[in-house]
Amino acid sequence: MKLTSLLSLTVLCGAATAGVVTMNIERNPASSGVSRRHPSKRDAITESLVNNITGGSYMASVSVGTPAQKLYLAIDTGSSDVWLLSKTADLCTSAADQAYYGSCETTFNAAKSSTFKVVEENGFDITYADQSGASGDYVTDDFTVGGATVRNLEMGIAYNSTVTTGLMGIGYDTNEAANSIYPNIIDDMVSQGLISAKAYSLYLDDLQSSTGSIIFGGLDSDKYHGSLVELPVAAEHLRNGSQIYAAFAVALTSLSVTSSNGSTVELDNGGVAEAVILDSGTTLTYLPDYLAASLFFEIGAYDDTANSGNVYVDCNMRTKNSSMTIDYGFGGASSGATVKVSISELIFDLNGIFSLYPDTRLPSNLPFSQSDTCALGIQSGGGTNLLGDTFLRSAYVVYDLDNDKVAIAQTNFNSTTSSIVQFTAGQTSIPNASGVASSVSVTATATGAQGAGAGGKASSTAQTSSTSSASASASKSAATNSAPVLDLSGFVLLSIAGLLAVAGGSWFLA
Repeated sequence: MKLTSLLSLTVLCGAATAGVVTMNIERNPASSGVSRRHPSKRDAITESLVNNITGGSYMASVSVGTPAQKLYLAIDTGSSDVWLLSKTADLCTSAADQAYYGSCETTFNAAKSSTFKVVEENGFDITYADQSGASGDYVTDDFTVGGATVRNLEMGIAYNSTVTTGLMGIGYDTNEAANSIYPNIIDDMVSQGLISAKAYSLYLDDLQSSTGSIIFGGLDSDKYHGSLVELPVAAEHLRNGSQIYAAFAVALTSLSVTSSNGSTVELDNGGVAEAVILDSGTTLTYLPDYLAASLFFEIGAYDDTANSGNVYVDCNMRTKNSSMTIDYGFGGASSGATVKVSISELIFDLNGIFSLYPDTRLPSNLPFSQSDTCALGIQSGGGTNLLGDTFLRSAYVVYDLDNDKVAIAQTNFNSTTSSIVQFTAGQTSIPNASGVASSVSVTATATGAQGAGAGGKASSTAQTSSTSSASASASKSAATNSAPVLDLSGFVLLSIAGLLAVAGGSWFLA
């Protein structure tokens, strides 16, 4: 499996209404022109995202600098820095590097921006879970997304990179690559009055849809089925007794397969208690090894990741088993949420990121015809539990950084209507969400390499770093009004991408 270049994009139209700005974008290989509006303060900012189906990224159109330069950045909930690829980056000027990593996408020319300022030379240095990365300076410049302009946003500019496009990291500021915390884009949106709360919602839509959307400061109640279920985010407890929130880790409490005839097989032997990261910057879904093995056995998949980087399935499952779903449960059976992912959302032809290298061949002992072989969008995590885009397309997710919560519901695919609910300052719960109380502790260990990028696997942009250490153990009781306590005090979570690289600490959901 290998990386491919990102597709060019074009804006079809823009629209602004009171409190909301919406941009409609579609994929178009022939053009990359962009138009933008610059409205005044608002309570929600809506930005459409482009589904690069073969490349595995969701791209946001942004404008940076004065005069504005149009760029496309991968949207990433698993990291926290916005960074741009410099026009003079080594990757963009070396034919040998491009032959290996891929061609550079849109780049930024700092010399052409009158508002560009260097904050810290050589201060930017980020490494992702797949061991790809970028380094350069921390800078400030004006940054426009969804028609709203953030003035003097601090971000990185990469002069050295193994990543072919810049990223828009929208995670916790505690997970930044800098030596000290600085206000990131979500912080600045609030402090500059563009939105009222540090919260946003993500709608990727189905696999075949060319666009999705992200709403900063609000949610769209027409984009999901049923009710949003509120879940606590895992906190990291440090040696000094304090705690921080660094990544959107929640408790996966069940996993099952529902076949086309309606029968359900539990893959967890009656109960799961696993911390998983919701990460839009990761192409695939990476499950705990024992759950992945059970899933592969149940659906007849062939794990060839050690050879080709792929898990293989019969392409015919898309039609013969079109009603089959993989069912993810969160927050407990009685009051939690279930997200059903159709098997058709998980089966990919062997092109794009799933292409075989010239010296790689399909296994000779596949349980189905080689001509009917496709790739599965789920793999074993090897200790890295990430729910990436192959899960998130089926889940409508609200991320509340103020209150350290997420809310989740089943996606309403191909919704053509919109009903935006704006967040308010000081709110203590997510609008339209019901609460689920639970407590999950996990022992965290140092992060390791998992994911992809240069090595040829699907990309994972969850961030790793090494700036914190955590205490050996801690505990916290569950809230008293609902779901039973999920005790994971003995569970070791290895290489948890997107979290701070810590040794011997504990993570809690509360």
